[in-house]
Amino acid sequence: MLVANDITRDSRVQKVAYSAAEAGFDVLLLGYDANAPAVPTRTTHIGAARVVRTGLSNRFKLKSEQYAHATAPADRARAGALRAASFATRMDYKARRRLMKSVKEPGTGGPGVKDKAKETLWKVYIRDGDWRRTARHLLLLEDAWSAVVEEFRPDVIHAHDMHTPGIGVRVADRIARAGGKRPKVVYDAHEYVEGVHMPTQRKLAYTGLEREFVRRADAVVTVSPTLADMLLEKYALRTRPTVVANAPMVDLDPGAEQDKVTGIRETIGLSDEVPLLVYSGAISPARGVDIMVEALPLLDGVHVAVVCGDRKDPYVRSLVARAGELGAGDRIHTVPYVAPHHVPEFLSSATIGVIPILHTVNHEIALITKYYEYMHAKLPIVVSDVEAMADKTVELGCGEVFAVRTTDEVADAALRKRDAEAFAEAAGKVLADPRSYAAAYTESLLAENSWEGQASVLVALYGALAGRAPEPLPGHRPFAEAE
Repeated sequence: MLVANDITRDSRVQKVAYSAAEAGFDVLLLGYDANAPAVPTRTTHIGAARVVRTGLSNRFKLKSEQYAHATAPADRARAGALRAASFATRMDYKARRRLMKSVKEPGTGGPGVKDKAKETLWKVYIRDGDWRRTARHLLLLEDAWSAVVEEFRPDVIHAHDMHTPGIGVRVADRIARAGGKRPKVVYDAHEYVEGVHMPTQRKLAYTGLEREFVRRADAVVTVSPTLADMLLEKYALRTRPTVVANAPMVDLDPGAEQDKVTGIRETIGLSDEVPLLVYSGAISPARGVDIMVEALPLLDGVHVAVVCGDRKDPYVRSLVARAGELGAGDRIHTVPYVAPHHVPEFLSSATIGVIPILHTVNHEIALITKYYEYMHAKLPIVVSDVEAMADKTVELGCGEVFAVRTTDEVADAALRKRDAEAFAEAAGKVLADPRSYAAAYTESLLAENSWEGQASVLVALYGALAGRAPEPLPGHRPFAEAE
């Protein structure tokens, strides 16, 4: 399995690796750590899955030094050519990095002639959609990973997210050209690339990368039925992508000490009778968490908890400061993350789970991870009117929906006030009778929307691609990374 991040906060990747290993597959999960060497020196485990992290390759420098003391004429000639190629490659990379730092990326500059000229220079040199130039680090990551993958000799390569389908396909093809059995490649589309908020040129690059390799994968997996349909149509895929939703793990050993957790209400020291609204997950203006804060004066006695990765993040601190300005500083709490499999239990003592995200393409099309986490915590949900989650909430009757602005309107003060009032009204309805909303969470619904239910689909896909179905591992292994 390949993922171009350090794995530690990617719950989907962790769960996929863990569940595949529990199903009996020999699993190697490769991640990227900017501080790690190109040649891996350390292996950890998530359950029975092996985890290895590398940095970027420095192969040009190493190969050049390998021939630094060549004495034979042929070797000297080869060494000279290699050093020249290495120098040219490094200089081209450094020049491009300088350009990308100093020249205005299209869409990010001002209206002046100078900025427009710099944007034109970027487009001429970088070229729209050319991931080999804009995202050249992926080639260096591929070079660092290739030897590890080839030595592992996988039957299936699972390429996670927009950064890795090219690496998966290219490594698989290279194994086949070397005379080995070509691994099957699964591309896991975590989100709709064109809907991700990122600089225009980077978005074009990753869209180009996906377009180049998605049809060369042997199977495509994604997170929601809506995104599956969008990918099917966009790339004229031969078959509809398999849907594996980001549901939480629930089938854990209740007697294991490592699977016990202190609840959020106890963590912040709040008594049971105090209404507690919780938001859990990534924090940014597009997530709309400020709406909860702005609504505090309208929700007498209600407390808000924000579960986030970094409580010192400037945006998080601005939310706390704003609550203070509104006279509600004692009613907002910031809480650090817990392990992914602990989240539903951790949140279950809250009163309402909140998803106030603003309108973007990706926010419209998926039931995001926290939706399932709130569901398994049996929390009523107050969600903005983003399409998929609003429709599901109305269908299940598990909460209330309120209207929000788009990300383009994020700074509009009048709309912020309107959103806060709409949120307070929706939250008030749920607070009046939270148990009636929570009654929607039947055992059959929770079983269907658990990670175990989703993982069985993925394991079946692996078995079909590999041509074999291994025996599941006996016993229980904790879902936590360890040596």
